[in-house]
Formats: sequence, structure tokens, C-alpha cells
Amino acid sequence: MTDPHFSPDAIRARLVPIPGARNLRELGGYPTRDGRRVRRGLLYRGGHPADIAPEDLAALEALGLRAIVDLRTTEERLQHPYSEQLRANLDYWAREYSLSLGEFTRILRDPDTSPEIMRDRMMESYRRFAEEQHEGIAALFRLLLRNQAPLMVNCTAGKDRTGVASAILLAALGVEQEVIRRDYALTEELHPPHEALFKIDMNGPFAYLAEIDRDVWVAMMRSEPAYIDAMFEGLYHRHGTIEDYLRAAHGIGAVEITALRDALLED
Repeated sequence: MTDPHFSPDAIRARLVPIPGARNLRELGGYPTRDGRRVRRGLLYRGGHPADIAPEDLAALEALGLRAIVDLRTTEERLQHPYSEQLRANLDYWAREYSLSLGEFTRILRDPDTSPEIMRDRMMESYRRFAEEQHEGIAALFRLLLRNQAPLMVNCTAGKDRTGVASAILLAALGVEQEVIRRDYALTEELHPPHEALFKIDMNGPFAYLAEIDRDVWVAMMRSEPAYIDAMFEGLYHRHGTIEDYLRAAHGIGAVEITALRDALLED
């Protein structure tokens, strides 16, 4: 039997059809364990803004965003920045950092890297994501507790860093893990993993992407539920429960979780 929250009509209703927007969709409508559901029009997740034409920015502004949590690296943001017009009208959070691109690029370009090796690498990465993206996840909760919604969280693909942050947020709101897994997996349905993330500038810092073996690329770009499972396994192994994680890692206790749920859920 088809889950009504993931029927074709339900998925279409969750998408935000802005031309050029990558993987932009909302998290509203998902049920929670206490019988409520996530409010519509408050929480969005997406990828990079590089393909949104200036004339389509108005459609993005029409979402009424009060905040963006941009989880991309410094290099990614410099390559594909949000417009100053959009950033000027909301609370925009980002941090200066770089991924370990030397090691990652080496693995991607190594002719001995197989899809199986890449999948193992992705599983390892997901087990560490909550810690590696600690500052971004903290900013996400901090802004929401300040009632800065509607809010969007994004990275480049809208899959890995965004997927982890969205999964942790949905878990904090009381959404069942199977629903979270399905939401994570939607990326692969909406954006086939063999597709390029963006037009590659052969003189830019991401020119090496054009050389990657197609099957290795697909293994990296899949939104396999096992990846998000690995994130939760790592988080639960270190902390016990989502509530324990939020308290230990972000100082968010029962009072804050109740406030968050009251603001973002509806009957």
C-alpha cells in the first residue's frame, strides 16, 4: 500500500517549482508520533541557487523566508552565491570552512576507487556528519527557537549536509524515522544521481568533477536510505536518543523541544 505522504500528488505538492532551483521542497505535512503534523510553509530544504535566474528570484522571495542556513563551504558559496538582494532581506547564516578536498578529490580521481569503495566512504562520512556540521545544525535550531521561520536549509546538492540537518530536525519534531528515510530518499527520485550538480567551469576549483568515473559519481550522489541510517546509528551510538543528542550537543532540553514543536506542528 502506498504511503499517502509519498504518493505522486503528495510529492508534487511538496515541491517548490521555481525554475532553476535544485531539489527545493518543503518539509510540511509529515505526521509526528503525538498525532500532529509539521506545519506547511515553514520549513524548506534545497540545493545550490546557481541556476535560478534573476527574474525568478521573486518566486523565491515569495516564500516569505526569514532565514537561510547555508551549509556550503566557502569555496562553494563563492562559486555560486545567493543574490545580495535576497540575503539583504533575511537572516542569512553561513560559516567559513573547507572540506578535506585534498583527500576527497584524491579518492574521486583514483582509478582504483570503485563504486563499492565510494559507498563505504559515504557511510563513514554520514556517521560523522552530525559532528562535522555541528555549527550549522546549532544555527538551524537557534534560528527556529527565535521564531525565524519560514526557514530554508541548503547545501550544494541538497542531499548530504541538508539531508542530515533536515533528518535531525524532523526527528526532533517527533517524525518517525521511516518517514525521515523516505524524505531523504526523495532526492534520488527527483534528481537522478548520474546528473551533474551544476555546469562545470573547467578553469574553476571544481573542474576535477568532469573526470570522475560515472559509476563512482552515482554511488556518491545516491540518496540511499542506508546513508541516513548510518548518520542516526552514529548519533545514537554516541548519545542514546535524539533528545539526549540535542541536550548534550546543543543545550536544547525539554522546554525548548516543546516550544519548537508548538511553533512548527499543528493538529
